Amino acid sequence: MIMAIGETIRAKRRALNLTQVELARRSGLSRQALGAIEAGIYQPSVGAALSLARELGETVERLFDVQSEKEGRHLNAHWFDEIVDCKTSKRPRASLGRVGGRIVAVPQNAAGLSLSPVAGILARLKGNRAEVLTYNSSDEIDAALLIAGCDPAVTLLADWMTRHHSPARLVSIPCSSTRALDALVKGCAHTAGVHLRDADAEDYNLESVRHALGRRAAIVVTFARWEVGLAVRAGNPFGISTIAELTKPRLRIANREPGSGARAVLDLGLKQARIRPDRIGGYQTEYSGHLEVASAIASGHADTGVTLRVAADAYDLEFIPLREERYDLVILAAEADTPPVRAMLDTFNSMRFAREICQFCGYDTEPMGRVVAHLNMEAPAAN
Repeated sequence: MIMAIGETIRAKRRALNLTQVELARRSGLSRQALGAIEAGIYQPSVGAALSLARELGETVERLFDVQSEKEGRHLNAHWFDEIVDCKTSKRPRASLGRVGGRIVAVPQNAAGLSLSPVAGILARLKGNRAEVLTYNSSDEIDAALLIAGCDPAVTLLADWMTRHHSPARLVSIPCSSTRALDALVKGCAHTAGVHLRDADAEDYNLESVRHALGRRAAIVVTFARWEVGLAVRAGNPFGISTIAELTKPRLRIANREPGSGARAVLDLGLKQARIRPDRIGGYQTEYSGHLEVASAIASGHADTGVTLRVAADAYDLEFIPLREERYDLVILAAEADTPPVRAMLDTFNSMRFAREICQFCGYDTEPMGRVVAHLNMEAPAAN
């Protein structure tokens, strides 16, 4: 569709005897941007579309073949609701992307700390087949990168891709590492973020990834290394420094769900200290993400919890580091060359992006973009 739009704009421009330089100047665009639009490799913003339509004497709808905004279109999609509980919502919302050739609809909470961007509204559901009312074009759906995982920095990655890799855009599926791998295996995500320590080694993720993927071919790429630890309110009221001290009277923790990396850190620490989970106040109280744990502590609903340093910093909490972990992104080989995945991998080659993540999140980004493993596939030959 983008290619057809570019050809239409070029034909209209030539019919008016305008050069690229003239139309670009009148529309407030650079000649390079207009050239990219006409070549079908760049989708113009709303403002650029309006300017081009005005200068070419056309409506945006006719020039860009935009469907009427009064009527969305209904499409069939694979419904994946094993992460977000939308059963209580009167009008479940969804984000859309294409994985393995099929359209995937992922439920989105209407609001957390802010309204969530959505691509459509569930109109009808039968099993895992969904009919979704959407205003997104096929090109917009194809440009969406569905990434499952628990990294709070996914919003920075999404912003970078929007600014530097348009029309590619990122849709986050917030969930634990185990659920992220499940979404990947079921064909409902392009990428799964994982931080799970291998049982019998100091390495991370590969054991869990191999177990989840079976014989599926995939690549494992490092995003960053980060610190996991205990977050506490200013002054550390309970004076804790280790997991072994979580049995103190009246102390309550904010826990993560089974299958998450933070829960694994806590459970291992309790096992090493020979402490039964039922001795920990709040152990059964589970939160769905690192920021949610930090929020519970900051608001007084809990006294401590295992989370990331970046989450503790976001809520002005003190942080007691326990260990450093490697956060990897798992990509099925069949999806590795799709445009949104390529845009993400290209982002990891940017030193500027790595510096942003390092500065804003405190992550160690030195290994960013490094391929950790080629699973069930031949590694590329060395040059």
